[in-house]
Amino acid sequence: MRQQPLLWMLFVLGTAGGAGATEWPQYRGPLGDGSSPDAIRTDWNENPLPVLWQQPIGPGWSSPAVAGGRLVTLTLESTPNGPMEVCVALDAATGQPLWSRPVDNAAYDNLVGYDDRLDGPRSTPSLSGDRVVVFTSRLKLLCLRATSGEVLWRRDFVAEFGSQVIAWQNAASPLIIGDLVFVNANAPGQRLMAVRLSDGTTAWRAHDDPMTHASPAFGVLAGSPNLVFVTQRGLVGLVPETGEPQWRLAFQPSGTSTAATPVLEGDRVYASAAYGAGAWAAQISRRDAGAGLAAEQLWRQRSTAYQNHWSTPVGHEGFLYSVVESGSEGATRFRSVACLDLAAGINRWITSAVGSGRVGFGSVIKAGGKIVVLTESGELVLLEPNPEAYTELARQRILRDGLCWNNPAVAGGVLFARNSPHIDRANQVAPGRLIALRIGPEGALPGLRLAAGLTAGDPPRLVLTVSGDGGTPLPPDAGVRIELLAGERPGDPPALWTGVPVAWTAANGALSAALDLTEGGRFFHVREAGTPP
Repeated sequence: MRQQPLLWMLFVLGTAGGAGATEWPQYRGPLGDGSSPDAIRTDWNENPLPVLWQQPIGPGWSSPAVAGGRLVTLTLESTPNGPMEVCVALDAATGQPLWSRPVDNAAYDNLVGYDDRLDGPRSTPSLSGDRVVVFTSRLKLLCLRATSGEVLWRRDFVAEFGSQVIAWQNAASPLIIGDLVFVNANAPGQRLMAVRLSDGTTAWRAHDDPMTHASPAFGVLAGSPNLVFVTQRGLVGLVPETGEPQWRLAFQPSGTSTAATPVLEGDRVYASAAYGAGAWAAQISRRDAGAGLAAEQLWRQRSTAYQNHWSTPVGHEGFLYSVVESGSEGATRFRSVACLDLAAGINRWITSAVGSGRVGFGSVIKAGGKIVVLTESGELVLLEPNPEAYTELARQRILRDGLCWNNPAVAGGVLFARNSPHIDRANQVAPGRLIALRIGPEGALPGLRLAAGLTAGDPPRLVLTVSGDGGTPLPPDAGVRIELLAGERPGDPPALWTGVPVAWTAANGALSAALDLTEGGRFFHVREAGTPP
């Protein structure tokens, strides 16, 4: 009985994953794995992706988060009180500004090798229902009302606990699971922390694991839900509800910066750090009867061809596609895109030629089962996830002049991307751009939102409701075009997801169906027939 609330939280997360399959509510997407199941076009070379809107934006390395028809991100703005980190919200369909809210003072360490006027906040806000959660560079955690930007609650961990702000300040994004917000507050003695989304109170605080720049991750490992941090002590997997440790893999990552989020792929966890640290992989398994989980180091690679600076890899069928620091020309290190065999711990291929140039400090996400690379210079490159060879499908220049260090997002068939301001010929700061492009196929269904509830009968039945994202009505034939998939773990490869036969009932532009609780698995997705799960 003690496990029931956690199982219900897990089911809601799985449901939100299906619903959020067409949203990108927090850093690295609906499931926190850098992927979206949205179907996407692959014919960019013949038919370029159309630009829906674009808006100027100030400095900041914060990525877009998109849910409920809103896009939120952080930027730096000049105010009467001096430079401030500001959370801005835009209409995701039109790009029109909705509100902005200053959240913290802005002051940054030297941006080595770059003009400091380009620097800005690093963290990405998270959206959940009517709430936006922001974790600032100086360790303030705020919850804002999504409709207005009103501050609902605020925590200042430096003032409360004497938390330590690390060099280059906080870059980790808050992770929301159910009513819990997870962060490394970096408070001596008890650094890892869960805060209640509803009122900002502390749910638990434990473990003296000094923070890195990396965001936490969530997934199911060896059958158990795991909250995973990479800290200055290595990898740690926790029980999300209580913070109790489930396993550890001890190692010392880079003392300068470790910024890539851990990647959970099957029952393996991957972590990487820059500045010569390399990469690690842990195999998570279940101990004998009731003894919890264990972590064993699967392999360790010290070569720069295996290290990620801050771009986090995406997994696909046991392989990781990532931006690595593979070599140097003179005093300049260049970056490449690589395909890592996670089980063997070796790169199956690596290339410094990406699109029409090089990837730089670019980023990698996955959409519609394809690999999407945004290079530092603003070129979008589409790859087939092929472990045998680099296989480019299309490319398109979408941004110019500024640096694209921010992860793109895919929501509702639209790709959202951002670059930094740049210094023009007059030595003035020219604004960056926030852009939206239609990446989904023409004539596809609107983004799908999946909701779940229980009937009052005995035994109760599970009621699933599918609606169009943002309230868009589904067409009359949607019932024969939508598939329901069930699985045991959100990170499993497509082959392990199974179709659930279901009779959809249409009413008021939405679909609904009732299932016995024994049907399917604990996680559900909906998709348009023919698109990847």
